Amino acid sequence: MFIKKIHFVELQNEEHYGFHSYVDGLVEEATSSYLKIEPQAADYKLKLAIERTVLDVVRKSAYTIKLDDADSARDKPIRGFFKVVKGLLHHFDATISEAAYRVDVINESFSNITRLSKEKQTNATLSYLDALKAAGADITTLGLAAWVTEIERTNNVYVELKKSSFDEKDLKPDTNMKEARVETDDSYNAIFDRINAFITIDGDAHYATFVTKLNNRIDFFNTAIAQRKGRAGKKDDTTETK
Repeated sequence: MFIKKIHFVELQNEEHYGFHSYVDGLVEEATSSYLKIEPQAADYKLKLAIERTVLDVVRKSAYTIKLDDADSARDKPIRGFFKVVKGLLHHFDATISEAAYRVDVINESFSNITRLSKEKQTNATLSYLDALKAAGADITTLGLAAWVTEIERTNNVYVELKKSSFDEKDLKPDTNMKEARVETDDSYNAIFDRINAFITIDGDAHYATFVTKLNNRIDFFNTAIAQRKGRAGKKDDTTETK
């Protein structure tokens, strides 16, 4: 029984730190002396502390907060527009209900838009706006032109903020998140290689408890990664088809 591999590059920042924190705790539980990885464990703890510092800066970045707020702000008119159009499907005036039906078909084609990643949502919103503008006559019939304008305005606010980023680099520490992650991964791999080498030479009895717990956590994260990629693939396929 060897330590399994995990796809670090697929982990989100919080997941990445969470996984390594678990491993660090697992090493402390078993003790680095028992695992015969004292220098590697000490380096791992140091690199993990650096990653934690960088992650805290990313979490608290004024730019990141503003970008998240702008992203949430552009979701609101889209969700509101969806609900208003749904309500108009039941309008007593057939002209209005039929126009609402045609616009609702467009909405259904973009039903997952607010659940996309930030960059994918930006591109999808541009396509969505093109579709809504092409249905301008129906939008006018429904009296919903102001909603379309607001959807476009809030998306533009996000795009402009993303472009400007008011010297985002100044808000990052000397070691950025990507570099910190790589350093932590390299340190983890030193532990990974050493323990697997001992197992190859001496068998797994000495490491069975540690490796079992670690592999269970690796399975958990690898499953989460696979599920996320599967959902993303389905959404991408849906968007392309529609």
